[in-house]
Amino acid sequence: MFAALNGTRLYFDVEGSGYVPSGERMRNRPVCIVLHGGPGSDHSDFKPWLSPLAEHMQIIYLDQRSNGQSERVDPASCSLEQLADDVEAFRNYLGLGKIILLGHSFGGMVSQVYATKYAESLHKLVLVCTAPSSDFYPAALEFVRPIATPQQLSLIPELFEGRIEDEQQLIHWWETCYDLYFHQPDELLMTETGNRPIGSLEVSNYTFKHFIPAYDVRSKLSSLKVQTLIIGARYDWITPFSQAEEIHRLLPESQLVLFEHSGHMPFIEENDTFIQLVSSFITQEVYL
Repeated sequence: MFAALNGTRLYFDVEGSGYVPSGERMRNRPVCIVLHGGPGSDHSDFKPWLSPLAEHMQIIYLDQRSNGQSERVDPASCSLEQLADDVEAFRNYLGLGKIILLGHSFGGMVSQVYATKYAESLHKLVLVCTAPSSDFYPAALEFVRPIATPQQLSLIPELFEGRIEDEQQLIHWWETCYDLYFHQPDELLMTETGNRPIGSLEVSNYTFKHFIPAYDVRSKLSSLKVQTLIIGARYDWITPFSQAEEIHRLLPESQLVLFEHSGHMPFIEENDTFIQLVSSFITQEVYL
């Protein structure tokens, strides 16, 4: 399905019903928009891993502009602020009230920008393996140095500094570095998950080169009054747990959980625990 808004067409998919039988009545369930990482990936990163959450809420997967199946536009129009504006326009397009927003990695950065601009549109916020500023990159390089191979260390800056020249170079980068994203790499799992997304090299390069270096929401987080679940992982190299701790320190209404046996994608490596935690957070009305 596509939504035409803000001068582009965004692809989205829906899992689970938002209006369900409950005894003699019908009741509304929470609606959660999920934002994928990248930039240059798509919502397939979450499938089938988040599907069990559909027992508790309606999930709306959104491919951000110029990502996945969404329309390709000028990458200069793909700032984090514009991506956040797209989410708000999308919420209005669907006629939704307050939403739950779940963002992973780069999607978590967009989610934080969204929260600083549209807090009144949020019911709850879930931030998974993400960071509050561009300081994640030097922290990542420090974290990965003792565990990466010399070849991996030489390649890492190519992606995160926007210097991938073509698809072959991008494929080589991921074939070499993808195992860093897992605590316990599995070849079949990496092959399947690595090949599912529809890549967007142009927006990836542009974002890493022009937008990520200026990303910093730290000064705005302390004023937010949004119930937030922050998830970090012990073996996440690209957004180390120190980044989750920083978000938690700054956000007054946040809960921080460390996944001890995961890399960058705890919703894959510790799926049962992840689903139980997020389900509990979403369905409980009061915490802290």
